[in-house]
Amino acid sequence: MASPEKKPGRTRRPVQVWRYFGALAAVWTLVVVASLWWNLSEEWSTTLEAARIQARTAFEKDVLYRRWNAGFGGVYVPVTPTTQPNPYLKVPDRDIITPGGRRLTMINPAYMTRQVHQLGVLDQGVLGHITSLKPVRPQNAPDGWEAHALRTLKARGLPEVSAVQRMGGQAYLRLMRPLVTEGSCLPCHAAQGYKIGEIRGGISVSVPLAPLRANNRHHRRALVLTHVLLWLLGLGGLGLSARHLGLRIQERRKAARERERLIAELQEALAKVKTLRGLVPICSNCKKIRDDQGFWQQVEAYVRDHSEAQFTHGICPDCLSKLYPDLADKMKTEPDD
Repeated sequence: MASPEKKPGRTRRPVQVWRYFGALAAVWTLVVVASLWWNLSEEWSTTLEAARIQARTAFEKDVLYRRWNAGFGGVYVPVTPTTQPNPYLKVPDRDIITPGGRRLTMINPAYMTRQVHQLGVLDQGVLGHITSLKPVRPQNAPDGWEAHALRTLKARGLPEVSAVQRMGGQAYLRLMRPLVTEGSCLPCHAAQGYKIGEIRGGISVSVPLAPLRANNRHHRRALVLTHVLLWLLGLGGLGLSARHLGLRIQERRKAARERERLIAELQEALAKVKTLRGLVPICSNCKKIRDDQGFWQQVEAYVRDHSEAQFTHGICPDCLSKLYPDLADKMKTEPDD
């Protein structure tokens, strides 16, 4: 008799939890690094915008006092070792002497701007430079960046041009805004061919970034520390999850192995079970059974050889009455217990 076929179990590929953990940890690291980079970029953009605001404020201040000076046609100040008569100012009464004998010289807007810029360097480290592509004073000639900025302002009509450059080993935010010719400017600049409304030059303001960066140093450190702690917490959470998942997977694997063992034992037991099937040739008189080899066997022997059943012997009521009538009658007359 053929035993039931044992179906081969499907081989399952083991789940490599720590490989997935490594992949998730790499993704988490990239997310944290990207977040830190974005925040530091925002901090840098904020620093640059603060420098631009400082430069714009300095420019607006320059424009205001220049207008004040130009509205009076220039102002007189005492001649000192640091304030000498302006050789490029060709106007009548440039130099005068007061009734008390004090020598005065006229300061035009450009000369005033240069002196204020010198004070700004000493006080705040901010560099200012009044410049033009056609300067009256040779020292006002633009450097390479300023010349490019002036051409850009004139060609594109932009309100300002700014960039970060290194000057003297330090990083500066450089900003250029145009100086537009007004009516009060013509006495000094009409000879250069400028008309009202035209850009005759500009003021370049350079703000050092080191002090602004120093003010934000604590903020940057806090950003870095926060992201490092966040990264470590994320890795710790992923590690605990991976460990818990690994334990669960081990438990499931153990349960699966136990289940497979029980199935194998059941299949083995089923393979050993003997069953009687088909036609069984039996004698109609003596009830012997013929086996496959043609021999006649008692029913008890045949069933024992072809199944797991075992016989115990007794006697039925009919046979008891036939074989042992006295005993049968006695049992009938005795009351049941």
